[in-house]
Amino acid sequence: MRKHIAEMKLPMYASFSLSFALMGDAFLYSFLPINASSIHVPIIWIGTILSINRFTRILLNPLILRVFSLVGFRIPIIVAATVSVLATAGYGAGFGIAILILLRVLWGISYSVLRVGAITYAMDYPKKGLALGMSQSIIESGPLLALLVGPLLFEVISPGWIFLVIALLSTPGVYFAFKLRERDSPPACPLNFKISLPSVFNRLAFLGAFAAEGMLVVLIGALLMNAHPYWSAVEITAAAAGFLIFRRICSLLISPFAGWSADRYGLANIYSGSILLICMGLLLATSGWVMPGLILVFTFYNVNASLAAGAASAGQDDVTRAVSINATFRDAGSAFGALAGGFLLTNNHLSLIFTAITLLIIFLTWMYYRKALALRI
Repeated sequence: MRKHIAEMKLPMYASFSLSFALMGDAFLYSFLPINASSIHVPIIWIGTILSINRFTRILLNPLILRVFSLVGFRIPIIVAATVSVLATAGYGAGFGIAILILLRVLWGISYSVLRVGAITYAMDYPKKGLALGMSQSIIESGPLLALLVGPLLFEVISPGWIFLVIALLSTPGVYFAFKLRERDSPPACPLNFKISLPSVFNRLAFLGAFAAEGMLVVLIGALLMNAHPYWSAVEITAAAAGFLIFRRICSLLISPFAGWSADRYGLANIYSGSILLICMGLLLATSGWVMPGLILVFTFYNVNASLAAGAASAGQDDVTRAVSINATFRDAGSAFGALAGGFLLTNNHLSLIFTAITLLIIFLTWMYYRKALALRI
């Protein structure tokens, strides 16, 4: 028992480092669209500032993997946790667009390091499902704290100073990074930019993130307006925000149970089942049953996301590489899904589009499950 508790400390330390680093980013997404002028950001730059970190992660994930193989995990995680605090402090300083974009790029790199590090440390724990679930739950606690504390700070300090306070609140992440012990790292390997067809699982990860984490999140307001045409703009906004908060609360509460279920009933069974329930939610949400559909999607997408690393690394010799590649496909899916959602805001055929995507997801799930059974995951 003591051995398991000691082994669980490292995944928890890595997860807390990421959780605190996420505080500034989580608040920025709710702050910037409404208060951009208070930190001297023109409206036209809002989308770029909020999305550039995603595209940074897509491009630099292979390089980050190389850094891990050369210098290990502990030092990059310490540096990333420190940079995330400095970036958060700089968001409200009013240094100008160029500096703000640079800070977002640096934060995106830091996030990639912290995320892959947290997942890899969790994969070192004997009960991988439980460790991944606990890790995801811890990671969500920081953003939730920022979303609760940030609005309260408006009552006492100026918008520009809020990010400095949140940066100070996120400094414990650096402490937890220093508490980490270096793990056994694989030998350094050359960068490999060979282009090949992604695995079935990574295609599934891309498409799932494209639909649920990208398109659907952007289109929540439009779906609610179509289903409730008599609601006011304030009611629509409040409902959309409520679902995004519900999404994080689900991740906080459900992820440990999802991990325990994967250890008990089989990772492939729980993972595939969550995808099918997500598909059901997508079909409901785009066919007029918006409320129950969104509840289904956000509940089981968190189950899906918390187990993705375990499913991606099953049967792989290099766990860190498998996790990094899968994270890249998920990032790409959510980024391009968000762009697609923006173009589809006024489209009248959302149900048809989501039905086609859902059928493709179900087909890829069937292919993944057959392969998982062969590997006895």
